[in-house]
Amino acid sequence: MLIHPAPTALLRAATAAVGVAALTAGALGSAVPAHADAAVSPKKSAITIVGAGWGHGKGMSQYGAYGAATKGLKYDEIIDFYYPGTTLDELPGGNVIRVWITADTDKSLAVRPVAGQKVVDSKGVSVTLPTGKKYNKWRISRSGDKRVLAYRDPKGTYTRLSNKLDPKRVWYIQNSKTGTVKLAMPNGNTKTYRGKLALRFSGTGARTVNYVSMETYLRGVVPAEMPASWSAEAVKAQAVAARTYAAKLRSVVSSGSIYDLCDTTACQVYRGVAVEQPASDKAISGTANKVVEYKDKLALTMFSSSNGGWSASAGADYPYLKAKKDPYDGLKRDQTWSVTLSSAKIQKAYTSVGTLKSVQITDRDGDGTYGGRVEKVKITGAKGSVTVTGASFKSKFGLKERLFKVIGGGDPATTTANYLHWQALGGTASNLGEPTGAEKVVAGGSVLAFPNADLWWSPDTGSHLLTGPVRAAYNDLGGATSKLGFPKTDVVTSDTGTSADFELGRIACPTSGDCVVSYG
Repeated sequence: MLIHPAPTALLRAATAAVGVAALTAGALGSAVPAHADAAVSPKKSAITIVGAGWGHGKGMSQYGAYGAATKGLKYDEIIDFYYPGTTLDELPGGNVIRVWITADTDKSLAVRPVAGQKVVDSKGVSVTLPTGKKYNKWRISRSGDKRVLAYRDPKGTYTRLSNKLDPKRVWYIQNSKTGTVKLAMPNGNTKTYRGKLALRFSGTGARTVNYVSMETYLRGVVPAEMPASWSAEAVKAQAVAARTYAAKLRSVVSSGSIYDLCDTTACQVYRGVAVEQPASDKAISGTANKVVEYKDKLALTMFSSSNGGWSASAGADYPYLKAKKDPYDGLKRDQTWSVTLSSAKIQKAYTSVGTLKSVQITDRDGDGTYGGRVEKVKITGAKGSVTVTGASFKSKFGLKERLFKVIGGGDPATTTANYLHWQALGGTASNLGEPTGAEKVVAGGSVLAFPNADLWWSPDTGSHLLTGPVRAAYNDLGGATSKLGFPKTDVVTSDTGTSADFELGRIACPTSGDCVVSYG
């Protein structure tokens, strides 16, 4: 089954941050409806859904950026590809971002004692927090409209500390010696953040907010959103996109807001000092203060794990977030997936329809694989039918993307990586036509053969298409049982001929002459 776990950092959803609902309403909207698919009846009391991509598909594909970087694109070229029509500019240095630490849910701000730590109010009055065996934890809590400072001793008893801070002003905890604060979480864990932490009142409650410079903030974002080990230019592109995204959200919050954005996938992932990496730090400093603009205004630089080979449109209000084919998205990993849903599960989700009769995609946006992303799905049963949005259906069953197709029952032969790849290319309507036979197991992987092409798959390389003289030369050598191993790329066509990379070598076939096989 081609269902790969992605890094947690890459499971980011469509944005939904404070003050950004209006901003993203258009960006998360749909395009012009396209054709309807045929209704599909369950087989063996199940339906199978095949799809591609992971996330909302708008803006930059993170896997696509990785693929583009391996093809030699620099970070600014990657940005230009995924946000066409934009330009790069710079933010003022030292600008501050306010981040709500959402997991600190106890309506107080507690920190571990560290030498040099102070509490400072918004007027500049400060008090140094003592350390020693007597002090197990320091806490700022709320009492009515005032703040209270107390410490906890080893027995768990809290004692208030008398001080000259203004209890009605905002209090910040900071440490000029270390530049960090160790936040004591409600579950007993400790998270370290740079900058300073404040307890901000919200209604009758309170929230912990991290005040930190933009460039320092990114040190806890970029490696949380994209592995720092990926190609340097891809990580640089991620730094620029993340910086711009944060600055954009900050620019639209209301004047009375107590924070600019959150630290989860609802905004963008921020994990503080724990995830900082030298490689991502280098990418951030190498693009210092760079942001993306459209017509001299900050762009909404949305990004997701994978667009499935075709980016999604965000509508007319965001011309730089357009639908177009992405040749880079699948270069580093096959992005297709499948899910089998039992009739019982669908009936439980939509109880009014009764016994399931069929599932039909009735609207698509018309852009890309399968005819585009799903806009509407009709579920029909013995008692009636219900039509839901593609987004609702995706959420209901935990699908990775709206770029999917319903193909029938839970037959394992129709859910292999090669079969899904074939479906993504258009299935029987593609240039491949019908397979010449059943998929064969070869050398720990598999091959699905067609009259003029082959799809090869292994767990390490994913599914790749070989055609023309490259295919012929590979088969003559023995295919995956040869010294080359499995293909790592599809066949690439250039002005001089065709080529493909393999686990242990390369085949290059010039437009005239014999193919050249190189190993290593």
